[in-house]
Amino acid sequence: MQAQGTRQKQILISEFRPMMKGFDCQFIVLEANTPLMVRDGQTVQKFKVADSSGSIVCTLWGEYEQHIKCGDILRIEGAEAKLFKNTLTVTVGRYGKLVKVGEHTMEFSEVPFYSEFLWVPDSVDSAKAG
Repeated sequence: MQAQGTRQKQILISEFRPMMKGFDCQFIVLEANTPLMVRDGQTVQKFKVADSSGSIVCTLWGEYEQHIKCGDILRIEGAEAKLFKNTLTVTVGRYGKLVKVGEHTMEFSEVPFYSEFLWVPDSVDSAKAG
């Protein structure tokens, strides 16, 4: 458990793995897709974001997307990495927080684009098969 007022180490996009939860990350917004209204009336918007290790799709629900534009530097405290239709994405976790920490001045790399990777689940039985 962390002491009050301390933050965990920020994880780079290259270190994201499906089903990771509760980590902190920071990135710059490169592209914003058009927000979509989903079945339950909420809005969802996807962004292409990047840090020094690569880029990924960030999916944000509800009120977040209304305040974000290209060039914003964002930090997620309590992020989650998820697979959606075999695409790795990052989002704000249930108890997470999204904070704008700056704009336009952050070193980043668009490649590799980790959301384009084919993620194959590890097989529990593959270790026994050898």
